[in-house]
Amino acid sequence: MSSPRVGAEPSRERIVALVLLLQRAYADARPLTQDEIVRDLRIDEFPATSKFPKKVAAYVGNDTAVRQKFERDKARIRDLGFQIETVTRPDELVGYQIDPSSGYSPPIHFTPEERRVVATALGFCGFGKSGAFSVFNDGPAGDGGLEYSAFLTPAIRAIKVRRQLRFEYQSSVRKERLVEPLEILHEAGRSYLVAREVGGGMIKGYRFSRITSMPVVTSQDFDVDEVTTELASSWRPQYQKRPTPIDVVVLTNQDYAELLVRQFPGATAAKKKDGRVEVGITFDGPHAALRFVLEGAERVRLVSPKTLVKDLKDWLGHVNEGKAPSASTIKFPTLASGDVLGQTLQLLHAVYNAEDGLRVSELAKRFSLEPDAVRSIMGRLVTMEPMVDAFDDVMSFPARVIKECDDWDHEDTDDSTYRAEFVDDDEPSAFMWRDLFELNVALHEASRLFEDPAIFSAIEKIEEETSHFIRVEHPTNEQLLSAVYEAVTQREQLKITYAAGTSEAVEERWIEPSQVKVLNGHTYVRAYCLNRQDWRTFRVDRIATILAKSHISEERGSDPVTNWLTAVGEGGDEVVVIVEGSARYLFEPLPGAQWVPLADGRHAVRFHVTDSNFLDHLMLLAGPGAVVASDHYVRAGHDLANRILSQL
Repeated sequence: MSSPRVGAEPSRERIVALVLLLQRAYADARPLTQDEIVRDLRIDEFPATSKFPKKVAAYVGNDTAVRQKFERDKARIRDLGFQIETVTRPDELVGYQIDPSSGYSPPIHFTPEERRVVATALGFCGFGKSGAFSVFNDGPAGDGGLEYSAFLTPAIRAIKVRRQLRFEYQSSVRKERLVEPLEILHEAGRSYLVAREVGGGMIKGYRFSRITSMPVVTSQDFDVDEVTTELASSWRPQYQKRPTPIDVVVLTNQDYAELLVRQFPGATAAKKKDGRVEVGITFDGPHAALRFVLEGAERVRLVSPKTLVKDLKDWLGHVNEGKAPSASTIKFPTLASGDVLGQTLQLLHAVYNAEDGLRVSELAKRFSLEPDAVRSIMGRLVTMEPMVDAFDDVMSFPARVIKECDDWDHEDTDDSTYRAEFVDDDEPSAFMWRDLFELNVALHEASRLFEDPAIFSAIEKIEEETSHFIRVEHPTNEQLLSAVYEAVTQREQLKITYAAGTSEAVEERWIEPSQVKVLNGHTYVRAYCLNRQDWRTFRVDRIATILAKSHISEERGSDPVTNWLTAVGEGGDEVVVIVEGSARYLFEPLPGAQWVPLADGRHAVRFHVTDSNFLDHLMLLAGPGAVVASDHYVRAGHDLANRILSQL
């Protein structure tokens, strides 16, 4: 469990107070000037010198220091997705306010059955450390697979109100973009903003993980006709403007051929005299075809077309080649310890959503916090009424947090209950716009596992608010997913044939599935492997067949790895790789990856690997434009590329 840093306490309360204050200013149509806020905003003293809270000025110091702190606070608030509006008041002074609808969706009321399926779906997708999981689940969030981004909130808001969006974007170079956002596509674990260029008119897709500044919703409206809407709905993340279908023929063994035919609808297979199998597959374009061959590595030998053979030879000749600075000279930013505003708002919204309130122990477990940290954060929310004298109605905040103790004489250790007392008939929303995106994706993913009317009614409620502009595309190569999930729920053993990540052979395994989760567009099952007598993680699309099943008769004990889905990011050797902007997408999904831009326009990424074979295959896929800077792995991918070249 974690505790807040002592130095973060005043910052936490000041920023939360400023958010509530500027939302209140919007509701009362009274924008506040910087001078008014700096002069009058009060927060609880920290560290406290008395049992009862003492109010002190939120901003102290000389004029320059105070104004710098105020600007930093505004930037932190914007980084969470809130839009701070700058308004010229009737007295011609400049004031600030926050429209709550810029960050929060309207309240959505789920039935008990819908809440149950939402909680299940969020667990399946692994969402939660920074999102909607905490509202629906009692325990702490585990690891997960969605590309989380605070940038989703202003993007969704801009689509809903049909306003232009401005942001910086990293492709081959970083530059500012001004677009008319049309919809959000979630495909293969990646999220894209589909938008029309202002001025150019082209429909393009922008990866959220490559947006480098908080998007700003402008005041400029735009209109969309049916033709534009259809074009946006047909956009796919292709790497060429006009995809040209290409027929590819490869040689492989019988087992892997059967797996390929299962994964690629329309694929054909023909057995050759030497026992090898020739497989033919049609791809949308050369890039998709080349990527397929690279992912197959030594398991396939490319036969045709000759143009693709030539492209493959050129690619393999430049794997992990080029100049790179020494890894020791690259300075990565220190990892943030958590956003104080985001953490506080999560606690607040969990209390908002609990009709009977939540105890200190429940909040501590849910958010992996020390009980004293919960008491500190929630205690300040109980007493928080920033600048009450500036407004006529002291109760104009959307809700007030009430603390109830079982033992007031020992308040500092009591397992107190915090609940919300709402001012209006309808409580404030527990969801930011990005939370609705997570919920929608999670429910669509869960609908692949089991049919439940509550899933589709929950999706309908979400899409009623999001105007149906979130599109979720499912993978088609996980045909055994339902059978695997059924084994989890029915406590069954499965006898499977499985193709490991780098192996050409397909092995028989007996496994006992325990959990199913999604990561980066692939579904994984955690299972006890009877062949290895240990816990292992299997990719569902690499299960070729299920040969038999039976009921589990023996208890295996608990899995020693809690966050098994992202264990690759927690141990092993540290590796630094230098990449061009075009190769970023391969490294962005790596758990725990850290990035820093270099002076020459390239990027350095730092991550951990537990298996050198994994790095070999990663560098093979990255090809030209990616170089390992860590001395121990300067030849990563070379031997693998040469072995594939020898087969051509």
